[in-house]
Amino acid sequence: MRAAPLARRSSSVDPVVTVVTVFTVVTQMRKAVLLTALVLAACARPAASDAGTSEPPASPGGGAPSTGARQVKLEFQQGQGGSASGGEQGATATAGSGQIAIRGTMQTPNPCYKLSGELQQQGQTLSVRVVGQADPDVMCIQSIGSVPYTATLRDVAPGTYTVRVMHTYPGTGWDAAAALETQVTVR
Repeated sequence: MRAAPLARRSSSVDPVVTVVTVFTVVTQMRKAVLLTALVLAACARPAASDAGTSEPPASPGGGAPSTGARQVKLEFQQGQGGSASGGEQGATATAGSGQIAIRGTMQTPNPCYKLSGELQQQGQTLSVRVVGQADPDVMCIQSIGSVPYTATLRDVAPGTYTVRVMHTYPGTGWDAAAALETQVTVR
């Protein structure tokens, strides 16, 4: 007896299956690219609520802001940093007519730090966050730094306010330091 020949297996792939598979993969890749582009576009463009508008701050009385509530503005200036001799961290606040002047000194990991200020108003509390970050464009001596700054709060409505100043050091491992908490009266 003679055995029936075995069916021959083809080593080639079915072209229809190949075309369908490639089409499916390309379609999925296009969807992924489109989705990525949409996500990136959404991240790059501010939301309509963020486009130059913000809610007015609460009124000094602590209630809801009135239609005529003023937006307190922060002007921040950094002085020339130098090596610290110790104990040079702190701030003072002085109130005047429609403004509060804050003068402070911030200890930093080295004298070449750039400082910036951020303001948050909640009722009768004005909180200034001073942020210290290394200047990537400067080679600097490795010693503890001391950097002076002035922060002026303008367009402050008359009233008594609690002023808080916090020094922060993102990415350094240094803890935030409370530099000031005091009450001032604006005329």
